[in-house]
Amino acid sequence: MTSIERELGNLQARMEAVEHELQAVRSDIREIRDAVTSARGGWRLLVVTIGLATTLGAALEHALRVFSVIKS
Repeated sequence: MTSIERELGNLQARMEAVEHELQAVRSDIREIRDAVTSARGGWRLLVVTIGLATTLGAALEHALRVFSVIKS
């Protein structure tokens, strides 16, 4: 086996290793994308829940003030 054939075999093995690592990186990026996409929906739900809780709290406080003034 000549030096060139040995070097080509080495380069081919390294290229295959790089291709496998690239596939792993692609898989990781897809997982990150999926997590970000699902977090967007969770974030919106959290914002809506906080908004509703704040509105309900303000309405309840107002109602308690009104009823406490009427009863006095």
